[in-house]
Amino acid sequence: MDSSERKQMIKKAFDTVADGYDHPSLAFFPDTADCLLNLIALEKHQKLLDVCTGTGMVALKAAALLQQGKVMGIDLSPGMLSRATGKAQQMGLHNVDFINMDLDQLQMGDSDFDVATCSFGLFFIEDMAQAMLNIATTVRSGGKIAISSFTGDAFEPYSQMFLECYQSFGKEVPPLSWKRLDSEDNIKSVYAAAGIDDVEIHYQPLAYAMDNESHWWDVVWNAGYRGLLNQLSNDQQLAFKNRHLAEVADYCQNHTATLNTNIVIAIGTKA
Repeated sequence: MDSSERKQMIKKAFDTVADGYDHPSLAFFPDTADCLLNLIALEKHQKLLDVCTGTGMVALKAAALLQQGKVMGIDLSPGMLSRATGKAQQMGLHNVDFINMDLDQLQMGDSDFDVATCSFGLFFIEDMAQAMLNIATTVRSGGKIAISSFTGDAFEPYSQMFLECYQSFGKEVPPLSWKRLDSEDNIKSVYAAAGIDDVEIHYQPLAYAMDNESHWWDVVWNAGYRGLLNQLSNDQQLAFKNRHLAEVADYCQNHTATLNTNIVIAIGTKA
């Protein structure tokens, strides 16, 4: 699969899950947005660019804080942006705009954003170093670039169960995207490629009680795992769901059912 095909697959996957991306079972997304913004400590007049904004988790929370400032969110998925725009209207926020834009072709003119954020998005970009460099061009000297990712043990053991079941349907199991940014060394190397060496790393434990196996399926169905399920026929999807959830239910009956979504947040300061 070439880079263009991969990008279209990612776009299709996120268009597909847009309506469910704000599902309560995905509480780790808004909770991470809160953690990230608390660490940045925004000032009310600042301008913020949210890259790979999705349904605007970070952008909308930032817009509510930046009462005298401005927020722009960009994303490759029109479906996600439609949700973000609708939420902004419902919240009565007039200082945030959402634009359909490819991070690989990021063009913002002058470097005048005080802060740029990318929550759970950078690891989907094939050339992360170039993407970070693109983001850095939008930020003024002394400005901040903050990203978030999951740690290596996030979603386990359920994620491994998912991948093994997926493989049993004759499908190739791809590397999990976030594992490209699950360590301090990997994160700092991406920043360094953009000439940013002043980087703070923050690890944040996040875990949620799972009532039953359906909680895990809500995560699978409404987030990135759905992209893999899109590769199965409807009949295969049903068979997969039955087989996989039976295994998860058995595990939950014999263990404390906890969904671990530990995160890592990095904040770099542009020289």
